[in-house]
Amino acid sequence: MSLLPFSVARLARPLALSVALAALAACSSPPPADDDGMVSLQEYLKTAYNPGVANKLDGWATRWAWGNHQVDLSLVVPAGQKNVPLVVYLPGLGEDDSAGQLWRQSWGNAGYAVLTVQPTRYDSSVYKTPDAQAGAFRGIAANSYADAALQARVAEVVTVLAEVRRRGLAGEAGFNAVDVQRTVVAGYDLGAQTAAALAGEHDDGQARLSQWRPLGAIVLSPYVAAGADPARFAHIDTPLLSVTGPLDEDPFSWVASAQQRFALFDGLGSSGGYQLRLQDASHKDLSGTLVHAAKPAGHAHDEGGEGGGPGGPGGPGGDRPGAGKPADPGVDRRQAASVAAVTTAWLDATVKHTPAAQQWLDQQAGQWLGPVGRLEHKAPAAR
Repeated sequence: MSLLPFSVARLARPLALSVALAALAACSSPPPADDDGMVSLQEYLKTAYNPGVANKLDGWATRWAWGNHQVDLSLVVPAGQKNVPLVVYLPGLGEDDSAGQLWRQSWGNAGYAVLTVQPTRYDSSVYKTPDAQAGAFRGIAANSYADAALQARVAEVVTVLAEVRRRGLAGEAGFNAVDVQRTVVAGYDLGAQTAAALAGEHDDGQARLSQWRPLGAIVLSPYVAAGADPARFAHIDTPLLSVTGPLDEDPFSWVASAQQRFALFDGLGSSGGYQLRLQDASHKDLSGTLVHAAKPAGHAHDEGGEGGGPGGPGGPGGDRPGAGKPADPGVDRRQAASVAAVTTAWLDATVKHTPAAQQWLDQQAGQWLGPVGRLEHKAPAAR
């Protein structure tokens, strides 16, 4: 099946990815030690995982439509490279395809193409709906996380990947640099639910939602429904990194307690995996979004992302895409640095099989994280 671009032409534009770890450190001016006694961010980053590269990035953004589907896409690719592995990034509920700048740039700088995929029905337009205007954000969340909605998103990602492969083989700029045979999925919030399903999560007695299997999955703020059967997580059949913490609670408590989120890692089976448990990371910190929208006039809530919300259910944001303006990053810099370093090391170890990355994860990461958090590991079963 060939997809037809919704827009008349592809929109080639530089993506807003100007803030990386080094920039986070540079824009902060802490004393030699923070008030809590921890070393400054600059000192903290000295022993973080370093992939040894810092690629310049090319970027494109567009919208694809087929049938009754409309999906916004943003692609960043290391400039001048070919056959680069792909990370498919799935934003949270209420976020646009510009979300997650920090994670996307970190992975792009390390040599990965990053394709952001966001169906338009889940972007910042959700805050214009009658339910949102009435403050009924839990209803929006219930519909978005429902099984039928999840199945539709999984199918859309698989369809988009098939089209990426077709366009790459046809030599289309950007896509022709991507090695779709080496694809990892990463998702935040609602996107984390989709990523976990693509990694194999499903209930006993049900079929895997997709026969396509990624090389691995990163779930930022994993979704675990109340009363979920732990056996569903044992079906995950690809290496997985979960990123969460005891403060990872969405603003409207759709996941009632952050403790629920730990169940995904606890339930992993033979595929094994890692969990980065950050002590002070909020739900918003895990979004990796560093530009916040101006509050829409008359709106009772704040905490918007770039043209959207913080990515969690019920986190309202700006009233139109692009309405945001640069502001304080709004994330805990040390928590953000921890996510970027650990996820990049995990990618290098899982996708590129880089010995130094695996060694850092297994030997240095725990000490490096220190009081910020800890990295837990379940070894895969021997085959």
